Amino acid sequence: MNKFRCTAEKTTLKTLGFILLPFVLFFVVVANVVLPVIGMFFALPLVILNILLMSAPKSKTCELLLP
Repeated sequence: MNKFRCTAEKTTLKTLGFILLPFVLFFVVVANVVLPVIGMFFALPLVILNILLMSAPKSKTCELLLP
């Protein structure tokens, strides 16, 4: 795997994370207004997923190539 492919993978995942960020924040706010405790229980996995998407690269090869 070359550096260009790793950079493209990292950029794609971060872009997806930034696109989903407003939807996740909206869901967190709505879920906490409607059902405060249960809403956070459902919204927390989305927040974690978004953080994982934005902390790319995912493959071990790209972690070695891109610091």
